[in-house]
Amino acid sequence: MPAKILGDPQGRLTKKVQDTLFAKGITSEIINPDVLEPTEGWRTNGAVDYRTDYEAHNQMLPLIYIDGVCYSFVQAMKKYGPQDIKWKVWAPSSAVCSKAIAVAIKDDVIQEVLFSGGCDGNSKCIDRLLYGTSVQMAKHLLGDITCGDKGTSCGRELARGL
Repeated sequence: MPAKILGDPQGRLTKKVQDTLFAKGITSEIINPDVLEPTEGWRTNGAVDYRTDYEAHNQMLPLIYIDGVCYSFVQAMKKYGPQDIKWKVWAPSSAVCSKAIAVAIKDDVIQEVLFSGGCDGNSKCIDRLLYGTSVQMAKHLLGDITCGDKGTSCGRELARGL
């Protein structure tokens, strides 16, 4: 069964979706939203209105299309990912570089942290360092970190979202 993923081809959220679907035997094609014509409302082939789906899913990419159904990241992970892991995804403050944060939690323990946008190296470090940490401890560790004079940081936005 083929799937289409609308999202950043280099993004870790997009890659996570692709890997999860592949583990279930679903092949996928990644569509970069930058190549879609915004003047046409992201409408392609007259069949799918990506802009409407994007708005309906709170302007969060990636969007996953399987058998004509549009899923958000969380919906796809709930349906195709491990059933004992709960995913939470949100948009952080516009003051930070990342555009979305996704966290996998199992029994109140962080299993994975993914950022869309922002510093790739720092987001990988946060993911690796928080693996196995309780949600409460992560909130405690990251809640007061700022980035420059922004008054917040990707870590602080992660703590707020938890």
